[in-house]
Amino acid sequence: MGDPVEVHEHLNLTSAAAIDAASLSFATVTLQSEKYVCVRDRNAASGSAELVVVELDTAGSGVMRKPMAADSAIMNPRANIIALKAGMALQIFDLTKKQKVKAVQISENVVFWKWISDKTIGIVTETAVYHWALSDAAGDPVKMFDRHNSMTRAQIINYRADASEQWLVLVGIAPGAAAGAPVTGRMQLYSVARKMSQALEGHAATFASISLGGYDTSVLAFASLPAAAGSSPVMHMIEVGTERKPENAPRFDKKSIPLQFPPQCTAAGDFPIAMDASTKYAVVFMLTKMGFLYVYEISTGTCLYTRQVSNTSVFVTCANTETGGIFGVNRAGQVLSIQLVPERVIPYVMSSTSAGSDPAIVARIAAQSGFPGADGLFVNKFRQFFDAGRLREAALVASQSPGTSVRNKQTIELFKALPQEEGQPPALLVYFQVLLERGKLNKLESIELAQQVIALGRVQLLEKWIQDDKMECSEELGDLLKTRAGNLPLAMTVYVKGGAHHAVLRALIENGQTAKVVPYAQRVQMSSVNIPELVQLASTHGSPQAALELANALQQSGLPTASAASAAGERSMQDIESMFHMFMQKGMLQEATAYVVDNLGEDVPEAGHLQTTVLKANLANAPQLADAILKRKIWSHYNHVEVAQQCERAGLYSHALTHYKDITDVRRVLSNTTHTLEPELVLEYFDRLLQPVASGDGSTSTSPANSNIALECLDVLLRANPRGNLGLCVQIAAAHVDVLGATALMGVFGKLKQPQQAQQATFALLQGIINKTDDADVHYAYIELAIRLEQFGEAEKVTRESEHYNPEKVKSFLMSVKPRDPRPLINVCDRFSYVEELVRFLIKNNQPKFVEGYVTRINPTRASTVCGILLDLDYEEEFIKNLVMQVKNTVNVGELVVTFEKHNKLKMLLPFLEAKLNDGGSEDSEVCTGLAKVYVDANISPEHFLETNEFYDPRAVGQYCENRDPYLSVLAYRRGKGSCDAELLNVTNKNALFKEQAKYVVEREDAALWAQVLSDSNTNRKLLVDQVMSSALPEQQAPEKVSATVKAFMAADLPQLLIELLEKLVLSSSPGNAVFAKNRNLQNLLILTSIKTEKDRAMEYIKKLENYDGNDIAQICLGAELYEEAFTIFSRFNKYDEAVGVILDEMNDFPRAEAFAEKLDRPEVWSRLGKAQLKKRDMVGKGVTSLLRAKDPGPYESVIHACKDFEPDAATYDAIIKYLKFARTKVQDVIAVDTEIVVGLARCDRLTEVEEFLSMPNHSADLDEAGERCLAQDLLKAAKLLFSATNSYGRLAVVLVKLRDFAGAAESARKSNKVATWRSVCFACVDAGEFRLAQICGLHLVVEPDELQDVLTYYQQRGFFNELLDLLDASLSMERAHQALFTETGVMYTKYRLVEEHKVMEFMRMWWQRCSVPKLIRACDAAAAWPEKVYLHIQYNEAENALQCMMEHPIGWDHAVFLQAVNKASNTDVLYRCISFYMNEHFDLLQELLVACASRTDPQRVISMLKTSRLLPDAHQELGDFGVLPFFKTYLLKLQEKQNIPEVNEALNEVLLLEENVEMLKESIKSHVHFDQLKFARKLEHAQAIEYRRISATLYTMNKKFEQAVEVSKRDKLWKDAIESASVSKDPELVDFLSRFFLDNDLREGFSATLLACYEFYPPAAALEYAWMYNVMDFAMPFFVQTMDEMFNRVMGLEQVEKERVLAHEAEKKALEETINDDPSVLLHGVQGSPAAAMLANLSGAGASGTGQLALGWQS
Repeated sequence: MGDPVEVHEHLNLTSAAAIDAASLSFATVTLQSEKYVCVRDRNAASGSAELVVVELDTAGSGVMRKPMAADSAIMNPRANIIALKAGMALQIFDLTKKQKVKAVQISENVVFWKWISDKTIGIVTETAVYHWALSDAAGDPVKMFDRHNSMTRAQIINYRADASEQWLVLVGIAPGAAAGAPVTGRMQLYSVARKMSQALEGHAATFASISLGGYDTSVLAFASLPAAAGSSPVMHMIEVGTERKPENAPRFDKKSIPLQFPPQCTAAGDFPIAMDASTKYAVVFMLTKMGFLYVYEISTGTCLYTRQVSNTSVFVTCANTETGGIFGVNRAGQVLSIQLVPERVIPYVMSSTSAGSDPAIVARIAAQSGFPGADGLFVNKFRQFFDAGRLREAALVASQSPGTSVRNKQTIELFKALPQEEGQPPALLVYFQVLLERGKLNKLESIELAQQVIALGRVQLLEKWIQDDKMECSEELGDLLKTRAGNLPLAMTVYVKGGAHHAVLRALIENGQTAKVVPYAQRVQMSSVNIPELVQLASTHGSPQAALELANALQQSGLPTASAASAAGERSMQDIESMFHMFMQKGMLQEATAYVVDNLGEDVPEAGHLQTTVLKANLANAPQLADAILKRKIWSHYNHVEVAQQCERAGLYSHALTHYKDITDVRRVLSNTTHTLEPELVLEYFDRLLQPVASGDGSTSTSPANSNIALECLDVLLRANPRGNLGLCVQIAAAHVDVLGATALMGVFGKLKQPQQAQQATFALLQGIINKTDDADVHYAYIELAIRLEQFGEAEKVTRESEHYNPEKVKSFLMSVKPRDPRPLINVCDRFSYVEELVRFLIKNNQPKFVEGYVTRINPTRASTVCGILLDLDYEEEFIKNLVMQVKNTVNVGELVVTFEKHNKLKMLLPFLEAKLNDGGSEDSEVCTGLAKVYVDANISPEHFLETNEFYDPRAVGQYCENRDPYLSVLAYRRGKGSCDAELLNVTNKNALFKEQAKYVVEREDAALWAQVLSDSNTNRKLLVDQVMSSALPEQQAPEKVSATVKAFMAADLPQLLIELLEKLVLSSSPGNAVFAKNRNLQNLLILTSIKTEKDRAMEYIKKLENYDGNDIAQICLGAELYEEAFTIFSRFNKYDEAVGVILDEMNDFPRAEAFAEKLDRPEVWSRLGKAQLKKRDMVGKGVTSLLRAKDPGPYESVIHACKDFEPDAATYDAIIKYLKFARTKVQDVIAVDTEIVVGLARCDRLTEVEEFLSMPNHSADLDEAGERCLAQDLLKAAKLLFSATNSYGRLAVVLVKLRDFAGAAESARKSNKVATWRSVCFACVDAGEFRLAQICGLHLVVEPDELQDVLTYYQQRGFFNELLDLLDASLSMERAHQALFTETGVMYTKYRLVEEHKVMEFMRMWWQRCSVPKLIRACDAAAAWPEKVYLHIQYNEAENALQCMMEHPIGWDHAVFLQAVNKASNTDVLYRCISFYMNEHFDLLQELLVACASRTDPQRVISMLKTSRLLPDAHQELGDFGVLPFFKTYLLKLQEKQNIPEVNEALNEVLLLEENVEMLKESIKSHVHFDQLKFARKLEHAQAIEYRRISATLYTMNKKFEQAVEVSKRDKLWKDAIESASVSKDPELVDFLSRFFLDNDLREGFSATLLACYEFYPPAAALEYAWMYNVMDFAMPFFVQTMDEMFNRVMGLEQVEKERVLAHEAEKKALEETINDDPSVLLHGVQGSPAAAMLANLSGAGASGTGQLALGWQS
């Protein structure tokens, strides 16, 4: 028997979901149901807030993380919906649909919220409670009630509603009124109906729903811990919502159950923190702050179970609807699953609780929740009342009993068997009445009651009970109502409620409601539907049309079928075919075809037969329908030949063509029916014929034979009707030109007799295939034919668009024929760059207009090329100018300028370029560039144009001018604004234009250009620099350009030149330099340059100049290690703080710094000096003094850090204390200052001043930190004083241990109540020999599993074994005693108390359930405690190990214990070892052992062991081969009763034979026949006793050895036995032999008895012969009389059978004829289509004619 409650860790949030332990608290974790846990966590990497949703049903594998700033999130208990709260904004999101459901902005702060159901959220604000409905999409939260005044200071920890949401309870907790007082519970109960509130005391509450007397009852359970002194905690249970129950309904008795908290929990201020009701059982789970679980049964108020389930607080819980238990989350991140084990509840209550002694309470607990284990109580109680005639009380017991222990068929039969008293209803109806009053009838009871009520004609009662859900609905009950009561609507209701969906469908069809069949099946999601059965049923009970509609509806519904062809729900082919034939038998060809077309599904080979059948039937009777089917191309696996023949007969020649494969058939169709062919189908035929097929190498190609057939077919079509079929043939050729080949096709089309007709046909062919072939010859032929047939438009189009002709060949052809339309030639020459040949050809043929037209209308972009050719030909300039002007707006000006420039004819373009400029081309770069070149050549004011125009290309114009005029080139390059720097430098260097170059470089301000001209590689640098100094800069007034020049010199690393330049600009007194003399940047630059290059001149410039950036320059000086220069700058600019910093930080000259400070006597200087001195260990005092002179409290933190780092002496601390007292009134962090003051006073041993300081009301010292520092420095008295002042009992205990005050240390540990404190004090007391105090501390350690092992090790290492055992004994009575504690105590007992008699066994018997048994077993094994080890093995269900231990260690053997272990053992090999053990050691007890293990051992093996045993003296001589087996007849008899097997029967028979116990032997042989009977018969055949020989004969007879049986009986003259054996044998020869034996020995009575006994098979002729031969006719006469009578009866019977057969034959023939006459399908399909017709033909003797079948397209 185990615990009735199982507790295990479902998952750990810290490991499964990687959640930070700091995020696990009541404010950040929500648990609304068993599906999800929501945690507000922080991302470990970014630190941003995250929402983590963990799915519990996936054991943590489903984790969703979302970045979210919401401060609370709760998941819906059922749906994937989340509610979020951010401040006063509330939102609900559907995570599945990824959309917002609703949102609201509330006006108050929300202090608590939760889902009180899957449709409603309860919201608690600071003043009121609201409900927010999920179903109301636009609704805001509705106010339910205001919070009571008593809830004002309470922290809300829960809010609950009953199932009807008419009773609400708000739960909170508040601190006690006085310091150290326990936490108080506050509750507010609210009735929605009455709109009233009641304030209650309670820490946790929940609503539970139970069934009480068959009525749903709501119970409020809450636990309170009253604040009044001396009051005990109480669990209250009261009923709510009584106004909704009938007056006669039972009421729930109010219960107040005292809560039994363990003493340590009471002392620690434990209180209830969570409560949940089970959703499956009538129990309530309650958890306390210290992790204790209490389980209470509601109907009796019994405490079922108590246990500590968590070492930390479980701060949030919820009900688990699947198991009826709860989930909880504790601060360690564990998600605990707590659930009842129903099978263990009742045994545990009966054995481990006080309620177990009261059977009434146990029965009530079992009845209320249906817990198994109390069946015997209910059965006994029922029998007691029933036998006493108290039928109503017996029925009440049955209504309360769980399962079918009482409510079964036997009970119903008991009540039915009772006689009905006069004036009283039948006992069975009384029984049912009580059950109906108390609850719901089960299936068996419902059917039985329905039979009774229907017999009474009170069906309306059944309707009411079914409506009230008082009866269990089933298909059997519905059938009963439909057949017996004739109430189809009520039967339908029962079918629906009972889930008998197939019965519902049958009833709907029978009622004519076929339209409702599919909607119902879809609504209930039926797992399978038998479509043929339903359709057949519809055709039987309704019209065929209704059957068709039902069949189609079922198909379209997608419902799974009983004969599904695949997982997707495809119908099997057999079902569809049978459905088709069913419709055809009704003569509904159109409906049958429609069903097959709609439902056949995919086109698969398996459907070929059915497709053929359907098509042939329609082609024979409805060709239009067949045509429509074939055109849809939905089928392809039918018999194409048969369908083609049928199509040809039906006049569907196009379909016949597409289905024929034989070329003869195809030629016939094509040649004779061309006027009726449909082009689409002819094309389809050729597509199929020329379809490529795969070859052996993996490639695909069309068969050459098929290609020849296609060409032959085309030839047939063209010859049959050239004009009519030409278009169709062209379509075919165009579609398959790549397969048939253009050449072959041209050959076919060119075979026409008339040349003109052949030429036109070929042109039509080429026109159709031109776009589908890449053959250059085909394209050339098409162009040639187009020209010759004067189809110039087609020729123009092909030459313009085609990419596949030979341009050279086409050009030559066109030039040779000189067509009237030049467009084809122009297209070829233009596309393939034959422009020069084209222009020369046109000019040669005197066609300049075509040249002009080509340029102006076809391709203006070729204007430049054409003009170049014309210039080469020296054609007229006027023509060329006009041509250029005509393409003025489309020609590429750049190309045109280049062309004319090559021919040195630029001046010809002047009118064109000026016209372009005037027409809006003033910004066109190419126009301006060309015009600039023309102006330069013509010398038309080129300087003005180059300086004013901004749009020409400076590089192109500059290059053009370089050899004409370098200065113009410079002007052009300058307009490039940097894009032509290289060209400008080149031309100025080349032509010595350095002045222009210098001005340009200064104007450009480009660092890269400066770097280029100032580089060492520039040989002209000196000349350029001279021009810069002499002309460029003096003329320059722009500071930024000068600055750029200076930077360029700096970048070029020319410091001497730079300084020279800067001195000239800054220090020169010339008027021209006035603008630069005071320039800050230039002064900065001069100083910086000197710092970089001439450091000795830096001080000169620093003192001489005034307008520079002192702070920046000083920092640069520091970087250059010019500390004096930096100090000078700081001092000159009044930066005294920085100046002294230079002395301190850079020069490290503290005396100079002190002198500087004395000289200036400025606070900032003293402060800076003091801070620096604090960093020196030997100057801390001076630093504090400097800070005091500066009166600067700011660096107080530095002072504190110096104290902590350097630990100054007491004298220094005096100054420090003075400074800190000065600073404490002027800083914000007073805590650190006061703390350091306290430490300083303690360091100076001024404890009195410490006490005075602590007594100050406004001190803010961190006494814990001060105490720790004092403790670290061994200032123990000061540390004791400080820890006492802060009640830091844990640290105080450490101090007291060091002061050897162990009693005080123990008291401090008690006040601290922390494990670490208890540990340190305990171990210190052990070392000091203070064992009483050590035990007090140790009791608080051993109850912590993690500390137990350390305590055990500590005591044992020091040899304090008795003291350790005393400690462990004392700890076992504690409430928090855990399994490891009991286990280790047991281990210690085996080590150190084994010598004390019975001590170890007493411990094992008392506490084994609380221990880890495997570990105790190992300890007992190590200590050789064998009886104890055996006991533990048995209790731990290790019976085999217990037996092995007793067999190996006889000191641990006990017979009763041994038998107990044998009964529990499951390993049969161990049982055989046990038998051997008893045979050797305890033979007198072996019989009892064998009986005990008889059912689990192999009898043959046991018997063999007994036979081979030779343990008794002279056993072999007395018993032969039986060994000791005869001593165990009792075992064999019991074994034979249970196992009728040969080995046991033979062994027992041998023993009985040995004992000469004939009667028992007969009984054994008769009742147990499984043994070697023949062997035993042979053994008995020669036995001395005649009874044994009779048994032998009987055995021979039983084994059909009749001859041996007769011989044995004959030898003993047992004539009756011999006759019986012969009769049983039914062997004529044996009977004949026995008859002759009797007659030969004159035993006439024996002969007569043989005739009568063997009458059934004795030949009458043989009997007559023997009677005549031996003259015994009188003895044989009875046999003859009986024989004649039987023969007469047989003849008469045969005559009657023959007469009935003839009549049946005639009736069957007549019925078949009537069937044929009534079947309309005979008109469509003939007699052979009907099985009945076939049968009729067979009966008539004529063969079936095939004429009707062929006419209709059917074949059998």
